[in-house]
Amino acid sequence: MYICGNMKKLFYLISISALFAACNSQPTAEATAAQTVATDSIGTTYLVDTATSIINWTGEALSYGHNGTMKLSEGSLTVKDGNLIAGNFTIDIKSIKDLDLTDATKNAYLVGHLNDTDFFNTKIYPTGKFEVTGVTALTNDTAGNTHAIAGNLTLKGITKNIVVPAKVTINGDAVEALGTVMVNRLDWGVIYGSTTAFPNLKAKLKDKAIKDEFKVVIDIKAKKG
Repeated sequence: MYICGNMKKLFYLISISALFAACNSQPTAEATAAQTVATDSIGTTYLVDTATSIINWTGEALSYGHNGTMKLSEGSLTVKDGNLIAGNFTIDIKSIKDLDLTDATKNAYLVGHLNDTDFFNTKIYPTGKFEVTGVTALTNDTAGNTHAIAGNLTLKGITKNIVVPAKVTINGDAVEALGTVMVNRLDWGVIYGSTTAFPNLKAKLKDKAIKDEFKVVIDIKAKKG
């Protein structure tokens, strides 16, 4: 059957778009009960470099989104026999920034709202924490991750265990860990604008409903202490 050039281009674009979406889709991390934190007294400790480590976040409504950063205030990673075995870091939630809004007034409003009770309530919960509970080596991971790092994530006083796929590099006096994970904010009591939490708001919010899942990219750099 003959297909005109424009139709061929259309089919090609649809195919590429579907492939791109499939390659970039990532399941939301399952939040389970907190686990025992991994510890080891004879491993080598690497202190998190808070000046170069960063957390990047992306949150979306149905029709728009925002992205930004949070800083780390402290942390450490433990290595034994060339393997990451334990670690933790503290998230400075009050350091949250938005990077996409160029209008200063709108930017300040969003950041203020994220710090307020609707979201992270940083007056009461100024920090969050991630504590490693287990590390599993990965082989042939399509995204290039080397390890699955399980840990207790604490936000707003709620602690849940999640697994973060990450690329871990250990090089002499330095350790780097780069992990990306989708997190369901409802598991930590951040319910503002969610039609899952408030089904009766669907008609009112429409495409301004905020998605339950947000993307977190954890970029940690640590040096031997």
